[in-house]
Amino acid sequence: MIYKVYPSLNDFENLSRLKVESSDFANDFDYKNIVVNKPWGYEYLWFQNEKVAIWFLRITKGQSTSLHCHAKKRTSLIVLDGEVQCTTIDDKYKLKTLEAVVLEPCVFHSSKSISDEGAFIMEIETPPMKGDLVRMHDAYGRQSSGYEKTNEYSSDFSLYEYFPFEEKDFASWKFKNIEIELVSQKPNMNNSTIMIVPICNTIKMKSKNFIDIGEAFPIYNNENFSCEEILTTNHQFLVFKKL
Repeated sequence: MIYKVYPSLNDFENLSRLKVESSDFANDFDYKNIVVNKPWGYEYLWFQNEKVAIWFLRITKGQSTSLHCHAKKRTSLIVLDGEVQCTTIDDKYKLKTLEAVVLEPCVFHSSKSISDEGAFIMEIETPPMKGDLVRMHDAYGRQSSGYEKTNEYSSDFSLYEYFPFEEKDFASWKFKNIEIELVSQKPNMNNSTIMIVPICNTIKMKSKNFIDIGEAFPIYNNENFSCEEILTTNHQFLVFKKL
């Protein structure tokens, strides 16, 4: 299941009363080859181009990210392993492995690990703007602060499950019970392929349907997509498969 969530009146009302600043330092910093420690776990930059930044998150058992929003970027959250409860101001979404939620700009949300082993999430941000962060509530007292500073950065990868994407020699990336492939053509439909994410351009189709860049899109048993003709000439997809 993939849920798509648009901002509500409650989101806009809360955003209007909070201090909204985008950190130039966080937006400009090169996050390659570091891990950012968080009170709920850690995250690292898995892949980035001019259009998207993809982060790998580890949330320990029972811990939760802050209730926050991104005023200028879309966020797709895809569960790679475990179970996660994604909470917005207006609703809750329980996500299992290879389920996702697509959050349009300004939607306040938090992600909590509800599985005994913790959870791993892939976060796809469009466009790459790490400083675009507004925290509303936080269990660790960070509600008035921006993105983590350098004192929380680590390069001791032996402490983490650190497997970044290397496009130059990338065929497929396997983690737990999933596989992610990078393809430059329309993905093949089969029983193991669950969803795709465009990472270069919005995908326009002959039927006038489209898939936004950075949007998790279901193709498992999606007969409509199997019949679609893609018009966008320059495109790449991440293809998520179950093993």
